[in-house]
This record gives sequence, C-alpha cells and structure tokens, in this order.
Amino acid sequence: MRRVAACVLTIILAISYTLVGVNAQSEEKIEIFSDSINTTGPVWIEYNCEQTACQGMELIVNNSGLIHTNSDPHSVEWEGVVEGNISWQLLLEEGISKELIKFDSIISSEIWSEKGDLPDIVPSPSQQEDFEEIETFSPCQMNRCQSNNLETEGVVFAGALESPNDKDAVRIVGNEGDVLLLPNFRSSSGMEIEIWMRNNEIKERIGSIISGHDTEYFFEYPEGELWLRVISSVESEYSTYEFEIVRYDANRESLDLRELTNPWTHGDALVFNDTYHGHIAASDTEGDSVLIELGSKMSIKPICHFPNDFILDIIIHEINSVEMKYLENISSCPETINSTYLTISIEFRIKSNFTQPWSIRINTDYYGDGKSLGDAPDFIWQPETRDERWELVDSGMGEYSGNLGIQDYIDIFAFEVTDENGSKVYFNNTGGGVSFKILILNQTSGAIINSTDQTLIIAPQGIHAIRIEKNNSSSELINYHFKAPEIRQYQIENRELEDLSRLFTNFYIIAGVMFLTPMIIVIWWNRNTLFKGDKNSMHIEQHELIMLNKLKDRIEKKIDKEIILSSLHQLGDSPWDSVIQEWGKPALRHITDNLEIYLWKISNLDILLGIKINRHAWNLAAIRIYSSEGEMVRIDTIAPEKIFQEDEIYLDSLKPKSNLFLKIGLKNKPTNMNFQISGLVNGESVAAASNKTINWEEE
Repeated sequence: MRRVAACVLTIILAISYTLVGVNAQSEEKIEIFSDSINTTGPVWIEYNCEQTACQGMELIVNNSGLIHTNSDPHSVEWEGVVEGNISWQLLLEEGISKELIKFDSIISSEIWSEKGDLPDIVPSPSQQEDFEEIETFSPCQMNRCQSNNLETEGVVFAGALESPNDKDAVRIVGNEGDVLLLPNFRSSSGMEIEIWMRNNEIKERIGSIISGHDTEYFFEYPEGELWLRVISSVESEYSTYEFEIVRYDANRESLDLRELTNPWTHGDALVFNDTYHGHIAASDTEGDSVLIELGSKMSIKPICHFPNDFILDIIIHEINSVEMKYLENISSCPETINSTYLTISIEFRIKSNFTQPWSIRINTDYYGDGKSLGDAPDFIWQPETRDERWELVDSGMGEYSGNLGIQDYIDIFAFEVTDENGSKVYFNNTGGGVSFKILILNQTSGAIINSTDQTLIIAPQGIHAIRIEKNNSSSELINYHFKAPEIRQYQIENRELEDLSRLFTNFYIIAGVMFLTPMIIVIWWNRNTLFKGDKNSMHIEQHELIMLNKLKDRIEKKIDKEIILSSLHQLGDSPWDSVIQEWGKPALRHITDNLEIYLWKISNLDILLGIKINRHAWNLAAIRIYSSEGEMVRIDTIAPEKIFQEDEIYLDSLKPKSNLFLKIGLKNKPTNMNFQISGLVNGESVAAASNKTINWEEE
C-alpha cells in the first residue's frame, strides 16, 4: 500500500509540475487552436509552420490525464493509442498569424480501426481462420448518389505500425468483377499499401500504392479473396496510417439492381436531365450501356467523363423499336448529336480495357415543344396509333410554348373530349406569328371532319388535333405559346322538326324555269356544233390531242432525261385548256383570277405539277408538296431542275401569261398530299393552298 501511495503521489507531483510549467510558459504565449474528441484507436495530430519558422510553437496533448508537450518552430506532432477522451492546444508567440499554421490528423472512428494487432502477412491458401475483414458498399451508382448527404462513399480504416517490423493485413469483402477504389491513403511517415489476391490454390501480390498519392486508384476485385497489406517504407518506432476503401458492387449497378448490360435491357429509358455514373471492369468484355430519353429533331451536347481509354457506340432508338447506329467505335464524345424525327431515346454503349469510372450527361439549349422533349410532329397520327410524340395538352398544366424553325412549318398537339355528348371547344389564349387550328377527327378513320381557327366548334367525344402553322411559310424561327383549348359542356336540344317544304312548291317551279332558260339559249346557239358537227375544228383538236398524247406517254414512261425535259417544255408551250383535257381530272388543284395550279398523280412515286400565271408576276415563289398525316414528303428529283429541300421547291420568278410543268419524283410514298404556294405579288406577300387534301392510295 505504501508503494502504491508513493507512486500516486509521484504522478500527482509530476502532473502539477508540468501544469505549473505550462502555465508559466503560457504567460508569454497565446492559444491559437484547441480541440477535444472521444474515440478508441490510433490517433495522429500535426501542426506545420508554413513560413521559415513560427517562434514559440508548442503542442500540449492531454490523453486521458497524461500530458505530452512538443515544441518546435517548424513542426509539432503527437501520435499514439487513445481510449476515451483526448484534448490538445497549440500555443504561439503573440503576433504570429494562425493563417500560417497547417493542421493534419488521423483520428480513428469507433467502428473501423485496428482493435488488435493485425496479421503481418496475407494468410496462406490453406489457412482458414476468422480474420478481421472490412465490408463496404457504395450506393453511388447511376443517379442514386446524393453526395451532399455522404461524408464518404466507403469505409475509412485507421491503424498503426508499432515497430519497424510490424505490418498489417486485412481482408476486403467482395465479389469477382466488383470495382474498388482507394481514393485516400495517408500516414504519419512513409508507408506502402499492397494489394493481394488469395484463393484456394495461390496467393499473389497484384498491385501497390504509396501513402500520399494524389490520384484515385481503381482496381478490380480478383477471383478469390482481396487483401490489403500495409508496410512501412521508412524505419519508425510507431506510425499511424489511414486509408479509405470503396466497393462498387457489379451486381447492383443498374436501377433494377442488376449488372449493367450491353446493350441495355433494364426497361424504360432514364430521365433526360440528369447525370449517370458507372464503373467498368477491365475483364468485362461485354461492357456497360446507358439508355436516356430523347425527343424528335433535338440537338444535344453530350458530356462524358472517362479517365482512361474507352470505346463508345451511340445508338438512336426510334418508334417501333427501330435502332439506328449513329456513331461506332469512337474514343471521345461528339460535340453535338442530332436526333431524327422518330427518335425516342439514345443509348451509349461503353467498352474498355481499363478498370475505371464513367459518367454521361446530355444537355440541350432547347428542350422541345410543349411540355415534352423534342419537336412536335408535323402530321396527324393514324387511327389508334397515337404515341408519346403527340402530346395530350391539359388545361391544368398552364401555358405551353414551342417554336417553328428552319424547315419546320407545322406542329401537331392532341386534346381530348371526354363528355359522351361532345363539348364546345375554343382557344382564348394564344400568341406568336402562327395560326392555330382545331381539327375534329373521325375516331375510326382518322379523317378530318371539321375544323376552325380560334372560334368555337362542337367536338364529339374522343381525341382531336391542334394544328399550329407558320404564316406565309416563313423560314425564320418563330416562337409561339398557348393554353389548352377551353372545353365547355354542350347540351343537345331535343326539338321536333316539321316538314314545311309544301309551302314552297310554287317557288321551286318558278326557280327551276329561271335556271333552265339560259341553258336552253346556249344549246340553241350551238345547235350546229352539237348536232351536225364542225369538221374543221374537230380536225385541229384531233391533231392537238395526238401531240399531247405523245407528250403524256413520254413523261409517264421513264425514258431519256433529255426527251422528258423537251416534252415538259413543249407541254408548257401548248394551250393550257388542251393540256388539262388530255391529262384529265387532277388529284389537286387551286384556281384564282391570277393563278391556276394542277397536280396529277403519274405513279406511286411520281407526280406532274402544272402552274399557269395569268396577269401578275410572282417573285421569290416557292411551293411545298406536303403530307398532313403520316411520314413527311421527301422529294428525290425534279425535271426541269429546280432548287429543292425536303418537301419545298424554290420556283424563283414566274412571269405573267406563262405555263410551267414539273415532273417530281418522290423518295417515299405519302399517306396523303396537299400543296401550298407562297411568294410576292406586286410587292405583297401572298400564299395559297390546294382546295383539299387527297388520300394518296385513292385513284
């Protein structure tokens, strides 16, 4: 008891002496930093002066009552094992800025630290014991990582080498093909961390990194077990280390918690406006893929991140499961990607011979028309084939906006009438240099049965169309906006109708006589021609018709180009009425005082277009041959040659009292067809369209 009491008294006197010394020194110094923690395991703290010297720099550490001091004008540190509370303070002479002091530390966590001495070597294949192991998994795959809520993705492990001969080996839990990351390896003195593979037959070192490396180190989980072994690269009696290990589970890569496949087999496309992350192993010969939603006729800028070499295929996915290879075997992301008018998503297929992370994001300056991605279609859907390309506008979604750019003249949206008796429909909030039309569709055939601009119309139950079209076929970018049409209840009034035609019998008789009288006079005047015949006029007409018939035969048959051009020029020099008589009833026509346009169907992919100018010239004239439903019309050839693009032909100037005939070859067979001509007449913009739309399959 006396010996114990003496020891206690000695310790108290030592502490008192130390504290008295500290207080005496502190009178000339000021406290710059102080802190305290409660933990178990190895701890290392260090303060460095970032100028030539910091006079009076002193570190005082209290480790559960044991006081340690370290004084040096350049660097002060302390390291050791802590079991409970530790506090410390840094003193400096007055006048030295704390901004000149750099702090560093390794502090064990309560969970992941060296509790007992770890094995010095990786066990042999035959040795099976309950070795200490680290199990970690990062949820940061695809778009599931909220980095602001995570201090670290993996496990931070702290340990210590207690002598120059001490080494630490620890097993990492995982599966073959997982991707692992060592983002951070630090130590109080020089160390190296070795990466080992162990299975039932062999163990071998497969890599290593030194402490203080400033790059992220990715590697693949081997076939068997993964071990990390920490060794000292300098002689030190005691040194502390810390490393972070992150594991990306290969079997939980995708959003449906499977390994990412190439090509994509994980369901619907991912949302557009997000960044997607993944990790690819060098042994993964199949690779990874990511499928992201996209819209029609969009221009996007992909942002890709790959630390090492890679091979990339870009696939455009279109309606009806059609895949189009956009780019193959490229080693960098393209600056821009332009989608097709049928695009619904885009797929990036990735392969690499390196174990590495990747990330992909796609941006765009213009997301599209309405509330959806991409350009709104310029044609009406076929019956029972409407898909997500035709946005169904909703009055609860606020204002819709869009634009019509170069070679973009029409946008089609959809709206629905749910009342079985039909509804009153009208626009009351639209804007932009465009025209808005409501098209009432037959729900069985898809035919347009009625239409209106912004005035009220009665629409039956079903899904109908909104047609937005540029005014005057301008090629400039035009923005527009609108709110969904107002839909109001419609009441059918049940009234009994009475037949009162009997009251107008005398009127019908008088009106009939009045209408028939002029016809009788005309027949009397032309009685000789009609009943006797005029041989001379018939001879001239017959000669003319024979020539026109030969011209028609040459144009219809695919013969020499020069003969076709000559025939078209002769047709233009022929009497207009005779040409119309020979070619018969046109498929489409438009007739005004100054302009006549006729369109004949020659074959499934050929048409003849005739234009007659009467009194006033047309300047900067252009004509569109387009389809309001189905696939867009695409022109292949024109004779005589004219400048054209897609479905628009530039006619330039059309002189008064002149005829022009064009033979037009198409690349595709349209669903239906109509035309629209525009230009300047007497300095004013003029536009005209065909009197109807024809079904191309109809003869």
